[in-house]
Amino acid sequence: MINRERRVRIVAATGLALVFAVVLLSAAIRLGQAAAPPLSDGMLLMLRALHRATASLEVLVAAWLAWFAWRARAERPALARSVALAAAITVALSLLGIVAGRTPPPAAAAGNLLGGLGLAAVFAWMLGVLRQPAGRAADYVVAGGAVLLAVQCLLGARLAVFPAAAASPALPAHGILGILLACGAAWFARGISSARQRVAGFALALLVPLAGFTALHFEHSAAAAFAHAGVAALLVVAAAYTRLRPA
Repeated sequence: MINRERRVRIVAATGLALVFAVVLLSAAIRLGQAAAPPLSDGMLLMLRALHRATASLEVLVAAWLAWFAWRARAERPALARSVALAAAITVALSLLGIVAGRTPPPAAAAGNLLGGLGLAAVFAWMLGVLRQPAGRAADYVVAGGAVLLAVQCLLGARLAVFPAAAASPALPAHGILGILLACGAAWFARGISSARQRVAGFALALLVPLAGFTALHFEHSAAAAFAHAGVAALLVVAAAYTRLRPA
């Protein structure tokens, strides 16, 4: 029999995987529509169907976690708060998808992108809470890193959704901040005790700016932009799981 704690961790991990898939599918749809030539109608239809099915499964996962968190809110308040935030973001994204439709305006597309990243971060943080529920003192370095990462996501969303922003200071700011965050990720990875996780941390710190500058160099390549979106989402998830959780 699987005990209750392990069952909740499995469900939370499933939710994280589903949200990550939704983020990737959203990026594929957005880039596929903007590509030259764009993806075929049949391919876009398939991607939208996968996106809809995956998002629906995530809603079910969020509902189950909300039911569990409500029952355990007295003994696991941090988990209850994170589940409540995940449920709120899920509802907001669902409403945004209904209102915006298949061809959302830029503001709605940016909101969908940022909401997906935020939801992935919440699920990753939730997994950290489930694995190490003990609290720790505030870490202002980590808090500062989280703010910088949030700013980086905002800049990335603006550049992804508003093509004219590439001619604004947002592009150099995004590049410089990306290098700083990569250096911070490498510095943090240096202190990880597990050799495998340390190597993974260094690899991610290298891949994020590499994917970003590759996407900048091959500005008309949907594949390069998709790779950049994927590793950026992975960095957000890794940061939430490893540093934005109680230790």
